[in-house]
Amino acid sequence: MTDITCPYDGDCGRRFDSSAMDAPDAAFLNTAIGKKMTFMFLHCPACSRMFQFNPVAWTAHASETAAPRAARVAKKSSKQLEKLLAREQVTVPQAYLAHLRSAKSRPGAAIFKDEEPFTLYSLDALCQEVDVDGTRYRAVRQLAGFAQALGQAAGSGSQQAAPFSLAELAACLAIGEENTRILFIDSRDNDALWIYHCDGGDVEPTRLTLTSLIGPGVC
Repeated sequence: MTDITCPYDGDCGRRFDSSAMDAPDAAFLNTAIGKKMTFMFLHCPACSRMFQFNPVAWTAHASETAAPRAARVAKKSSKQLEKLLAREQVTVPQAYLAHLRSAKSRPGAAIFKDEEPFTLYSLDALCQEVDVDGTRYRAVRQLAGFAQALGQAAGSGSQQAAPFSLAELAACLAIGEENTRILFIDSRDNDALWIYHCDGGDVEPTRLTLTSLIGPGVC
């Protein structure tokens, strides 16, 4: 394979062979080449930073889309937070809003057996701002940023997030995260829960729904 140059030339810029990457990245790259994917994320073996890579054009670009974290904001009341969401036309299912306001809301949920649990956003965390590819979004709306990044990298017809179109992905609401994985509500039925992988742009279904998450039995 052709060498890859780290796009962070300000403090790295190291040129390396793909065999120098760790095993997961190397395997992902081989899969991406076979599928002719045009958008993925890799890590520089020298500086360990994540960057955007196009295996077809063999081009690397610096990226800020990895594992976004909410910025600190002044503490607001539940009513103020809900007004903020309404003002920005973010429609969170009423049953879930009521759940977040209640004392029964959980800080996390085990989505897959024998894997790390996902942190579930509180109402305050939903409204905090995160950075996606240089643009600020409310945490609950961050998938709109990832959908835009996918569209810019692979075109509006990108199948990266299939079975979601980019417009459908952009309309989905994020409600939690685990490392570079984002838990979100399916915008098509407002109930099914899916996972978005920030490091590859892929989506993964879960067996959970918003209804079951609110109910008993999820820890």
